[in-house]
Amino acid sequence: MKFFLTFLACFVFIFTAEAQVKTNESELARQMETYFQLSGQRILILDKDISGLNPISKSELKNLPIILTEGSDYSFFIFQQKYVVIYPKYLRESYIAKDEKNVGVIEKSVFEVKGKIRDNEMKTFIAGAVFSIPQLELAFLTNEKGEFSAQVPEGTYIGYFSSMGKQTEQKIIKVYRDQDLDVTLFETISELDLVTVTDRAIDANVMSTLPGATRIPMEQMKLLPPLLGEVDVVKSMLLLPGVSTVGEGASGFNVRGGGVDQNLILMDGAPVFNPSHMFGFFSIFNQDAVNDATLYKGDIPAQFGGRLSSVLDINTKAGDTQDWYLNGGVGFLSSRLGANGPISDKTQLMATIRAAYPTWILQRVPNPSINESATNFLDGNLRIDHRINDRNSLIISGYSSSDYFKFGTDTAYTWQTNLASLKWKSYWGENLGSETNLTYSGYRYSVIGEADPLNFQLQSSIDFLGFQQQFEWSGDRLRGLQFGFQANSYQMGMGDLKSNSNESFVEPVSIQDERGIESAAYFQLPWKISDKLQGQIGMRYSHFFALGEKDVYQYQPGASRQTGTIQDTISYSPGELIKSYGGFEPRITVRYAITDDFSVKASVNRSIQYLHLLTNNFASAPVDLWKLSDSYIEPQKAWQYALGLYKNINQNKIETSLEVYYKNMPSIVEYLDGAQLFLNPALETDLVMGSGYAYGSEFLIRKNSGKLNGWISYTFSKTLRKVESEFGQEVNQGEYFPANWDQPHDLSMVAAWQPVRRISFNATFNYRTGRPITLPSGIYDIGGNIVIDYQERNQARIPDYHRLDLGMTYYFYQKKNSNYKSSVSLSFYNVYARRNAFSWFFQPTPELGIPKSYRLAVIGTVIPSVTYNFSIR
Repeated sequence: MKFFLTFLACFVFIFTAEAQVKTNESELARQMETYFQLSGQRILILDKDISGLNPISKSELKNLPIILTEGSDYSFFIFQQKYVVIYPKYLRESYIAKDEKNVGVIEKSVFEVKGKIRDNEMKTFIAGAVFSIPQLELAFLTNEKGEFSAQVPEGTYIGYFSSMGKQTEQKIIKVYRDQDLDVTLFETISELDLVTVTDRAIDANVMSTLPGATRIPMEQMKLLPPLLGEVDVVKSMLLLPGVSTVGEGASGFNVRGGGVDQNLILMDGAPVFNPSHMFGFFSIFNQDAVNDATLYKGDIPAQFGGRLSSVLDINTKAGDTQDWYLNGGVGFLSSRLGANGPISDKTQLMATIRAAYPTWILQRVPNPSINESATNFLDGNLRIDHRINDRNSLIISGYSSSDYFKFGTDTAYTWQTNLASLKWKSYWGENLGSETNLTYSGYRYSVIGEADPLNFQLQSSIDFLGFQQQFEWSGDRLRGLQFGFQANSYQMGMGDLKSNSNESFVEPVSIQDERGIESAAYFQLPWKISDKLQGQIGMRYSHFFALGEKDVYQYQPGASRQTGTIQDTISYSPGELIKSYGGFEPRITVRYAITDDFSVKASVNRSIQYLHLLTNNFASAPVDLWKLSDSYIEPQKAWQYALGLYKNINQNKIETSLEVYYKNMPSIVEYLDGAQLFLNPALETDLVMGSGYAYGSEFLIRKNSGKLNGWISYTFSKTLRKVESEFGQEVNQGEYFPANWDQPHDLSMVAAWQPVRRISFNATFNYRTGRPITLPSGIYDIGGNIVIDYQERNQARIPDYHRLDLGMTYYFYQKKNSNYKSSVSLSFYNVYARRNAFSWFFQPTPELGIPKSYRLAVIGTVIPSVTYNFSIR
């Protein structure tokens, strides 16, 4: 009994002491975080050394490093006024004593210590990590590639490796020759606030000279609630100010008053013509393949062109250089699997595959029109990185996908995307680098009619081949100058209709393909008058050639373009020039830093677009038609002017911005009422050139760190269009009308909360004004026939849209050196089951023949999803 009581007393004492130590460590971690918020200096220390520091009170936080180390066995030094490195005194003292003893001895040699610091959790290299040597009181930061380099005297040292949110590691470094280190950092075990580590400077919101540019790493996107179990690049962009969509089930997105075709979407440099799976419910970008995504919606760099509104530049991940990783996820609706690692010392590979299979759920819906439907998709990514030598490297990237969608038993839709790029990076001497990029993009779609006797197949296609050569100068004069040229070739399949059976009544129709070449030369140069006044200036000249083989109709002079006014046909041979267009596209940005955390930015840019998406529906679909400029359809053009105020608060922990913009569009493509866009050999008879303008203001407040972070964005905007034809081909009686995507008010709120290290919660809320629609202006009975009259375009609106999504992720326990990591994500899409209207249409009633209005909601209920994610090293 005495033995038991003694054992129990010892156990209670040990447990209490350990709990007290844990409590002290957690309290010190909170005090260090408070000191960082007060001073902007991050304290770096080994976990095992925390117990040897002095206890402090809240009133002493201002001088925290001094109070912690005064009279103790520890000292500190400050690096770049941003980091405080605390270390045992004996390290420095023993080095100094040894150094003094060697006075007069032959001078020590100096060697290079270089290396990389990697993140065990994210499987990437860490930018902004700190490598320090306490004996020398030296420290160095890693660059955007996670690399560091230091010149160190010969000797044996203790090296510290630190990064925010990670355990500080120490290694013995014997410097008697050049050293190349590779260090992995693990998650911190103390309950510090959640910190996202990126290569983006903490004051980039204020100091960047590119207004309207937003870069989101994939790790930050994973904090958002997944839709149907998937983290989605496009859905993440829709939460930013100035970016919107017309509704659920719509492909693409709209930026600052532009149509979905006015956004250039790139994956590793290859253009994407349809970024959606399953009519917009998934995007083609696999979360396991994407490294980051950057959206340019203000000033667009001169290297990009061909679109009026924005550029979404997506980069895939490179394979790991040291170890092989297997990662993926399994869900009720979709699953994915990926692998990446080294093939050799110079070559790495990344490969992913993903499949969606929601048909089994549709078959269990009691509605016959739904349970007879089917949908699925399959896609895959492949990337190979190869380092030829220190000055040359190659990146080969590929993507392929296939979609199938069938609603009911009548009609099925299929579409395929194939992308490929070959990128060669080279350094010519010390100051000149180049990047050569060869890209291919192929898109195919089919509409298949399966109802007898109208079996048919309608097909269309796009084939793109591009070449771009870019140079960058890094010398002292003209540092940062980028210049280059590019050439793109297009072949557009404008539609082929054929019957699928001998009994079909469908007559075959074939529309001639369109061909064209787009070329451009450009330069972009950063300029700096002072630290406060900086900016960039760029110029791009683009030219487009519409080429044969094609038959072009000639219409009667002074008459509107109609089939009845065709008077001649000119046949152009293959490669013969039909029409050419060109123009200069200047870009300029100015940034004036009023203080270190407050700046004003302005930008002006002009864009020309030679490619047009034709749709007379309110929402873009995968089977819409793309068309090149020709003799009658001119390029679209726009001038955009933007002005913004940018302010950071609380040591750059909170970012705020207010941007206003005005976009003048003197040349845009519109369609006439009742236009026939498919299988029309004379498309110019249903298309007209118009003009328009858009303006708006965008507000954003973002909290980047802490256990609770996120942002609130609000956009007010207006987008109006006008068609005035010299031949009386007017739309909306020649008056301005709202564009299909005009939604004046758009509010998004995003929150991510991680109360403890192994669990996180997230939520998003979105509200926006209902999109415009055209309602009948009159109904007439003419000889017993009901005639509906539509006069004013887009003068009414569907009900406003709003939706709440919630999500939770639980991270299973992972030992420090474990090769397996896993988590489970639970999400709820449309939590309060809002029946948001997707469309509002009219159909005659069988009894009276008078049209009756109907409202269609694509998703009218809450959609839960569960996904198990894993990673194996």
